[in-house]
Amino acid sequence: MMRVLAVGARFRALSPTVQGALVATVAMMLFSVVPPSVRLLSDTMSPYQIVGIRALAGILVIGGFYMAAGSGWRLKTKRAPAHFLRATANVAGMVLWFWALEYVELAKGIAIHFTMPLFITLLAVLFLGERVGPRRVIALLIGFAGALVILRPGMIEIGNPELAILASAVLYAGATVFIKEMIRTETPAAVTFYTNLFMGLWCLVPTVICWAPVTMDDALPILGLATAGLLAPLLLATAMKFADASLIGAFDFLRLPFTAAFGFALFGEIPDEFVWAGAAVIFASTYYITVREARRARAAHSAPPK
Repeated sequence: MMRVLAVGARFRALSPTVQGALVATVAMMLFSVVPPSVRLLSDTMSPYQIVGIRALAGILVIGGFYMAAGSGWRLKTKRAPAHFLRATANVAGMVLWFWALEYVELAKGIAIHFTMPLFITLLAVLFLGERVGPRRVIALLIGFAGALVILRPGMIEIGNPELAILASAVLYAGATVFIKEMIRTETPAAVTFYTNLFMGLWCLVPTVICWAPVTMDDALPILGLATAGLLAPLLLATAMKFADASLIGAFDFLRLPFTAAFGFALFGEIPDEFVWAGAAVIFASTYYITVREARRARAAHSAPPK
């Protein structure tokens, strides 16, 4: 106990930037636990059952926590249809993502999924009316060029799993754009809770039809999936309280080496140089967009009122 308190005291003595960096690193390690957990479960379970298990964990933990804390009002909503639409995009993206992880190298899958921030920008322009200047357009094009480096169309065959990951990135981006609009009236707790609730309902029937018995061998992957799925976003949000989002966003690239390490240790996978090169290009593009947007937001906030 004393050792834990000592570690906590040392952590609090660090600068906020270093604290944010450390918390973000742990968050990325947890995010990297999800793909290998899904791969291990997919030997016997359908993607619907895996998503259903993840959603059930979210419902029980989030709902139980706020009800026990007497904060059930945070889960109230008047926008159930909007939650349903967001959950629909989320569950479709997650099912495609989890299905593809059975067939694609884990590191390659993560690298392709790095395109999600690019799709978020594109969808925000189309549906939220956000304006994009020529620099961001160039950054978007460079990012998609990085995806082409990984996929190498014409040089190697692009299979359904790779296309499923791209489609998943688009759907996840759509769910994120939904949040930008919904968070104006909904609490983060409500958004998370109802996403899990409707995801669980979507997966209920196919899970029952394709039910696979849960064995003791599944216990560790299920624990990893549930724990990482709940704690990683929480830690990421905490990291952004310590440091700027543009700095924390740079740590997203750590998911690739962490996931590659899991892929090598558990499945003997070794990503080729095209995966690393393409992922680096995509990351550079999305990082530029993030930093530029953060600077513009600070400039707008500090500008004197007219």
